[in-house]
Amino acid sequence: MKSASPDTWLKRWRNTLQGVFDLESSGRVIVYSCVVGVIAGLAAAGFYFVLEAFQAHVLVGIVGYEPPGAGSEGYGRTEFSLPTRTWAVLLIPAIGGLACGVLVYLLAPEAEGHGTDAMVRAFHRQRGIVRGRVPLIKAAASVLTIGTGGSAGREGPIAQIGAGFGSFLATRVGLSDIERRYLMLAGAAAGIGAIFRAPLGAALFVSEVLYSSTAMEFAVLVPAVMASVIAYTVFSTIYGPGFAFHTPDDFFFHPAELPLYVVFAVLCSLVGFAYVRVFYATRDRIAKKIPIPNMFKPALGGLALGCLALFLPQVMAGGYGWVQQAIDGQLGGEPWSAIRLMLMLAAAKILATSLTISSGGSGGVFAPSLFIGAMLGGAFGLLCQELFGADYVPQPGAYVLIGMAGFFAGVAKVPLTALLMVSEMCGSYQLIVPLMVVANVNVAILSSRVKLYEEQVTSPIDSPVHFGDFVVDILARIRVRDVLYSGQGVDFIRQDTPLPQIIRRVAASENSYFPVVDDDEQLVGIFSLSDIRSVMESGGAGDLVVAADIATFPVLTVTPADDLHTALRRFTQKNIDEIPVVDPENPTTVLGLLRRKEVIAAYDEQLAAVRREHEQMAGAR
Repeated sequence: MKSASPDTWLKRWRNTLQGVFDLESSGRVIVYSCVVGVIAGLAAAGFYFVLEAFQAHVLVGIVGYEPPGAGSEGYGRTEFSLPTRTWAVLLIPAIGGLACGVLVYLLAPEAEGHGTDAMVRAFHRQRGIVRGRVPLIKAAASVLTIGTGGSAGREGPIAQIGAGFGSFLATRVGLSDIERRYLMLAGAAAGIGAIFRAPLGAALFVSEVLYSSTAMEFAVLVPAVMASVIAYTVFSTIYGPGFAFHTPDDFFFHPAELPLYVVFAVLCSLVGFAYVRVFYATRDRIAKKIPIPNMFKPALGGLALGCLALFLPQVMAGGYGWVQQAIDGQLGGEPWSAIRLMLMLAAAKILATSLTISSGGSGGVFAPSLFIGAMLGGAFGLLCQELFGADYVPQPGAYVLIGMAGFFAGVAKVPLTALLMVSEMCGSYQLIVPLMVVANVNVAILSSRVKLYEEQVTSPIDSPVHFGDFVVDILARIRVRDVLYSGQGVDFIRQDTPLPQIIRRVAASENSYFPVVDDDEQLVGIFSLSDIRSVMESGGAGDLVVAADIATFPVLTVTPADDLHTALRRFTQKNIDEIPVVDPENPTTVLGLLRRKEVIAAYDEQLAAVRREHEQMAGAR
């Protein structure tokens, strides 16, 4: 017996669900997001397994580099080793970069770099469409990059894997463009929430990362939460519950340290500014100008990374184990040595990430950003404890977590995501107050000066997705009376006027529409030039045809108090270009004619004003 095709299976499945769920309105996105969550959870588990196995074979087996464990991923494993083979530190990242470059640039060039930007671009510019091969190529390229020591994170590839399936499913079941966009984001949230064990933070991330201002895509929150929670459940079922980092139980908010949090936020903003500038300067001023094919550039980035890793191997791969050591106060020995080491690691990680990803390597920038913020926070916490004493700064390790959230919030413009995601990754909300302070102050300082994700737009008005929303919003602000010119000429035609006289009146007029009135000058109908042409083409009947015979009734009208959105709906209802404006107290008394071109002109004028205001606000920031 011949098996059913995938398309047939999907149709049967959709018809079955139709009997139970509402699949003809927005509720269907939530239903399909559950399916996306299952697939993304399995994909995250598979990606994690392959990456860990590849790293164990290459980094541990060949390079001799085994970082310490972190959180549920090996926390408590005290034995770790720095690289034992110098030649491997130099060559393995270069070989991984070469393999990544050849794979990406031959099969899917859009998979290079960090995948979050690709997701944001697909939402704003590509109707939520992700090419089918991209997630697979992105996953393979990221395994090659991270597994050979490249300084990159796991969120970029897993976001594209989840987003790719969400886009695929939405297309297969015939969802609209906006629904496809939301299901794509739900898929990305599912992948991130699973692999980072932070379902709520991941859902907020995909809704917040689209814009570089405080705007959010609230409509995607429910499907993103559903998909993320289900994916996290699937992932936890396979690998067990847990957290990305283990934190002591005695981390608490100390109000006396509030001034230090503000100072630290300023420091995060300065380093964040440098990080983004170095990251894109490496791409634009170095990588792009090297006169070799693009597929070979990640190999050069890997070689440069290897040279850096000879001195500071901790910057290789994700680095979560070193972050865990910073939280536990076990990194660098005595305080001043630890401060120096963590500051060096923060600076080196900026350079390592820039060399890896800006040269064309594949991977995310979330994990490197956490690493940089963690090292910066750890150094700042220890420094403050040395300067002000343990009574004033009793928990220098807490600044590691604060740095992770605060630093990423500023460079990525995601304050809510950062504080919730880090709290989820650590399994503790005890530091939520300092996380909020540092994250929001950092975002306020950096504002629009720099952004890690280039594809972010400032606000919904700048996204093609919401252009229609702003058409409605702008037109709803303007009243008919604001654009109805007083004293404009209206050619009224008496209902008993014969056709020859009508033709003479129309020929002498500049108008295109003619209200028909009775003996008391009350509106009884309206006709247009096209109606006259239709009568003449049919041969007419001389004086036997009068205005009442030509006129259309009932007449669509508006009042001076109606908004232009209402007027535009009336225009499109019968595809007409002019509409009578009537007295609201007497709907048959015509005050004038509103023309479609006047509505469009008013909209253009208001839109230009909004854009000028928006640009001035952006400049002020």
